[in-house]
Amino acid sequence: MKISNLTEGITTYTSNVYLVTGVWNALKDKNTLIDVGRAPSIVDRINHASTGLGKHKVDQVILTHSHYDHTSLLPRIREVYKPEVYAFSKYLKDVDTVVRDGDLLRIGDETAEIIHTPGHSSDSICIYCRESHALFSGDTPLIIRSDDGTYDEQFVLALERICRKDISAIYPGHGDPLRHNCQEILQKSLDNVHSAIQRHH
Repeated sequence: MKISNLTEGITTYTSNVYLVTGVWNALKDKNTLIDVGRAPSIVDRINHASTGLGKHKVDQVILTHSHYDHTSLLPRIREVYKPEVYAFSKYLKDVDTVVRDGDLLRIGDETAEIIHTPGHSSDSICIYCRESHALFSGDTPLIIRSDDGTYDEQFVLALERICRKDISAIYPGHGDPLRHNCQEILQKSLDNVHSAIQRHH
C-alpha cells in the first residue's frame, strides 16, 4: 500500500487528504481517498499522482466524519472522478454507502476494517489496514495526555478495541503521521481514560 498526503504545503485550512493506492497499481487495487478536504488544488494533485494505467484515478472515497474541513470538496471530487462514497452518517449528502462498525473494505491493495469511534463526532470512524497495520484516525482523539476528561462509553470501548490491534502507524486528520511507539502511546491514552473514569465515580 502507498499513502500520499495530498495537502502538504497547502495553506488553505483543510483536513489531511490521503490518497491510498496499491504498491503495483494493479487493476484490482482500489485507489482510495481518505477524506477530501476543502482545497480545490487537491484535484490537481490527484491528476498528477501515479494511480495506474487504465485505472480510475479515484475509485472510492471514505469520509472519516462529516465535518466541513474533511468533506467540502466532495461535490467537485464526485463530478470529476465519480467515485463510490462511503461514510458512517446516513444524513450526509452525496454518500453512496453507509458503513457500519466492523465492515471490511478493500483500500489500495489491502483489506481495511471500519471502526466506529464516537467522541469527536457521533459519526467518526477509524480505518484499520490489516496488512500494513496503518490506522487512519480522522479527528478521533487517540493521543490523550491527561486523566481529567470525560468520555462516552462507546468511545472507551472503541479505544480498547484499537489498543488490541497491531498498529505501526497512525495517519490523523490533521498534523503529521505517527510512526513510532504507536502501541505504547495508545495504551497510555487508554490508561488516562480509565483513570479519568475512575476519578468521576
